[in-house]
Amino acid sequence: MMVTINPCFHWIGYHLTSSLLQEGIEVIGIDPIVDSKSDLLYMYVGRNSNFQHFFQRSDKENHVQQSNDEWEVDLVDDGLLVRQGDTERDWIEIPLLYGEWMDICKTGAKEKDELLQWITDQQATYIGDFMDTFLKSFLDQQPFRLEKRADDKGIVKERVEALWRCELLLQRI
Repeated sequence: MMVTINPCFHWIGYHLTSSLLQEGIEVIGIDPIVDSKSDLLYMYVGRNSNFQHFFQRSDKENHVQQSNDEWEVDLVDDGLLVRQGDTERDWIEIPLLYGEWMDICKTGAKEKDELLQWITDQQATYIGDFMDTFLKSFLDQQPFRLEKRADDKGIVKERVEALWRCELLLQRI
């Protein structure tokens, strides 16, 4: 199985890319790497032998022959478009998510406590939980169903700490 992710260094695309690589799946990432965040995320997956990167879809089409077992996952607006070949297989609406590498500015939070409050108020889903559910449905070729679950406040606080460390790292580069 081979999966093309576009864009692979958007924070959601990165988590999808990383998760698929951890499953041992070949991933072709498409992303122009236009900022330091994309460059940093490339460093995390770029050395994996199952990962190939192209700046544009046309570059990929010129260098990789499409096969019958290739899937494509495109991040479009607030959803994931999943295709196999020319056939659309699934449209998955993405709920409000939070997690490492997200754009915290979009939440309006300037401090960890504000981010924690935003997550609670919005009932946002952790990216890792979303990816676990997505991968299970994707690999088993089953319909996607994300079940809302109430996370323990301690777990959410730990996740926010990790997210904040990522944010501080980005600010230093």
